[in-house]
Amino acid sequence: MNLSPAFGILGILYAVFVIAVSVLAVYALVLAIIFLRLRIAELKRAARAEDS
Repeated sequence: MNLSPAFGILGILYAVFVIAVSVLAVYALVLAIIFLRLRIAELKRAARAEDS
């Protein structure tokens, strides 16, 4: 049994699907990191405003 699915149309579709899922996962990760950085900065600003 060959583990490589690169056979004809099915293999191409599988490869495209895997690449698309990988890209979406990376995109979601980047968005989450950006959102968290903005949120942390916002919380720090709010904490500083409460102190003064």
